[in-house]
Amino acid sequence: MQLTLDAGRAPLDAVLSQLQALAARMPLAEASVVELPEHCGGVYDRTIPGSAGGGAAALAASAAAAPAPGGSRIVVLGAGLCALPAIELLSRRSADVVTVISAVEGEASRACAALGRPNLQPLTVDARPTNASGWGALCGLLGQADACLSLLPATMHAPVAEACIEGGTPLVTASYVSEELLALHERAVAAGVPLLGEMGLDPGLDHMSAAELIRRVREEGGAVTAFSSLCGGLPAPECASSTPLAYKFSWSPAGVISATRNPAQFTVDGAVVRVAGEELLRSATPLADSSRLGRTLRLEVLPNRDSLPYAELYGIEAEAHSVFRGTLRYAGWSGLFAEFADLGLTEPAPLPAGVRTWPELLASRGVTPTAAPAASARVIDALASLGVWDGSAPEISTDATVADAFSALLAGRLSYAPGERDAVFMEHRLHVAFPDGRPSEVRSSSLVSYGTPDGVSSMSRSVGITAALGVQRLLEQGSASSGPDAEPLAGVLRPTLPTIYEYCLPRLAEEGFAFEEGIEREASAPSTAATPMPAGRGTPGFRAASAAA
Repeated sequence: MQLTLDAGRAPLDAVLSQLQALAARMPLAEASVVELPEHCGGVYDRTIPGSAGGGAAALAASAAAAPAPGGSRIVVLGAGLCALPAIELLSRRSADVVTVISAVEGEASRACAALGRPNLQPLTVDARPTNASGWGALCGLLGQADACLSLLPATMHAPVAEACIEGGTPLVTASYVSEELLALHERAVAAGVPLLGEMGLDPGLDHMSAAELIRRVREEGGAVTAFSSLCGGLPAPECASSTPLAYKFSWSPAGVISATRNPAQFTVDGAVVRVAGEELLRSATPLADSSRLGRTLRLEVLPNRDSLPYAELYGIEAEAHSVFRGTLRYAGWSGLFAEFADLGLTEPAPLPAGVRTWPELLASRGVTPTAAPAASARVIDALASLGVWDGSAPEISTDATVADAFSALLAGRLSYAPGERDAVFMEHRLHVAFPDGRPSEVRSSSLVSYGTPDGVSSMSRSVGITAALGVQRLLEQGSASSGPDAEPLAGVLRPTLPTIYEYCLPRLAEEGFAFEEGIEREASAPSTAATPMPAGRGTPGFRAASAAA
């Protein structure tokens, strides 16, 4: 609609406020109220976003919307589950303009409408490089932006990074730094553009809290001889008991299923321990009760990919003989998923010919409600709880793989119910030696965070808020708070830099992500290896190779 009101801006703001309140009171309408910039020149159909040309026009219009004096123009790519907390934080300053772009119809509008702030601009545009008009318009918008946050899939970050380098725009992502992104490092340095990756929960918050803890050990004259870092996103304990998997999903289970096949390696007492992908689930070990989390929760630990590079990343490669990164799950999860894997349910293999239902798929693997020679009673009970035999499981798509079908089943039956909440658990443990003869110590740093029932999950908040704080830090590029000796913020960066984590950690604590720390004397702490760690060389499925400490 077009509104023309006398008496200036104040009555217009009042009408907009009432419209936004009306939209908020009627969530089923999925309505949003967004003020468009004055760019149509009297041709009002230009204000209607389309899938191609209209989308490009909308991007051009967004570029014309200038922030207030002292404000910044911020572009957020992606409006999925982690976007809302990021958008909320980035739009708190009314002087800033935040443009939220999604290729999914209505996704950006719903996210912005949930906040109801006039400095949010939602756009639905297919801005992939294969769409010439949309991509060209996005590059133009990035060239005028002061910062970009990409919450797109990791495979899409590299072309966005290239566009940011060309436009001189700082970029933040929550994903692991890929080889494709690293290949852009020299170009970004030459252009003076920071590309800050790994600004989420894990990776991200784990990096910053670990690096800060290690720095304090160094300042006190200590050396980190062993290091472990654990993290898990799980249902809150009171919700976990409602499912035999003790697990629920707030988004697609495909990533969790894929991760169960990841190989891993870490060091224990100077030796490299390697875990083959097919043995990962059986390598899980109970979280020791020497851990602060382990004293209150029945958790287990899985090795998390390749831990070896983190010794160098954290600057402890010369002193740490044990380095381990792990994923937390409730006790029993890994054993049950290992049996699912034994049945082939986690494999991205084609469906057997003619299979369209879960009873047919399981029968092809010799599993029925009463006869399952290849599966335990626990697995039969778990599958029954997922509805595979009572007719409530969804029909399997003809073009799905077995893993796709299993992912759809889990997503449909293990989503969060009304009133339930998730949890994020993280813990670092450092074994510290002092060359001056002081007693050795074990230092721990633990985080426990819960989501809001029927609200935003802790996982979404921990990823979105961390990423948004990364954007805010880059917007302060060159400010006095950086200090005269600060490392230059250009090129491909991770948040282990003091200038990043010193800015972000106090603000994360204000948002509810504060760590609780403890110190134990070595005499009362078990072993010299950073606990918890798998038994390693004597355990089936592990291979050890000699390595320098």
